[in-house]
Amino acid sequence: MKKLLFTSLVFTLTSSFAFAACETRDLVAELQQNDPAAFETLQREAAHYANPEGVFWEVSHESLPHTSYVFGTLHKADPRILDLPANVQAALESAEVVAVEIENADDPSAVGAIIGKNPHLILQPQGETLADDLAESTVQSIDAYLNDLGMDFDTINPLQPWIGATTLSFTQCDMQWGGPMAQVLDMKLVELAKSADVPVVSLETVESQLESISSINEEMFIRSIENVARLYEEGLYDAVLQTMNELYLKEQIGMIIPVQLHFTSQYDGMEDDWAEFQEALLDARNELMVENAARLMDEQSTFVAVGALHLIGDTGLIEGLRNDGFAVTRVPLNR
Repeated sequence: MKKLLFTSLVFTLTSSFAFAACETRDLVAELQQNDPAAFETLQREAAHYANPEGVFWEVSHESLPHTSYVFGTLHKADPRILDLPANVQAALESAEVVAVEIENADDPSAVGAIIGKNPHLILQPQGETLADDLAESTVQSIDAYLNDLGMDFDTINPLQPWIGATTLSFTQCDMQWGGPMAQVLDMKLVELAKSADVPVVSLETVESQLESISSINEEMFIRSIENVARLYEEGLYDAVLQTMNELYLKEQIGMIIPVQLHFTSQYDGMEDDWAEFQEALLDARNELMVENAARLMDEQSTFVAVGALHLIGDTGLIEGLRNDGFAVTRVPLNR
């Protein structure tokens, strides 16, 4: 889910792309029309999360003279997402500091240095490949999907399962918008801050992100790749990914996880897989992000930009800051 970091990793591994035509779909809108019962179930599941809607929040404290902001991002180059609302840009440019997950995550040389120091986090052990853990039919389907993106299975075969799974989070539209070389929303925010002479700091490090990801049972990522193959064969996979963009643009971020799970094959141990994933990539990291964001906000006006999924739930940044005594209020977007 850390697309910005993953984009840099893929960039260091391949740099030539062709792609098929781009087609956007909104599967939630289709469910609302064709399967209202399933749509209502997804709505109920989204409502279980704290703060399931909203990506822009004002943060204040009765003892502080300044105001801070939290903005949830989607690591995509969709032109609609890059069209930053005027009030979000104004808040960023007026802040005394901008805090993002990783300030230099778009720097291939920096990420390459990490890979050089920790090859085991990125590459399969010598003599092993990703294909060893997948059925031949799965490899063929994944190869076909990557062909649509201008790549092939050899691109991911030497990589650890988590990178293989993440590489598959690109859509045909993503490739049309520039693929791994494209400027995604987080990168645009960093660029805007620097052009306005606002300092940019990181809430975490590349190493800590890699360690969090690599701590997850690799079998979960294998099952994720198998699900990609199944959805591709059903003609749904690209549409599932495109639907995440639509949900973000509607600020319905609490719906993102339920929708992904709705289209995922059910299997024994799926609940345990999800719990492990949420603990490693959301809950544990949210705790550190809240701590660092609160420290910055105590000192100065701060604009925090993190992946939108870090905002929702009892462990998300919005509830975390409230628990630290801040008043956090949703702000409508001026689109």
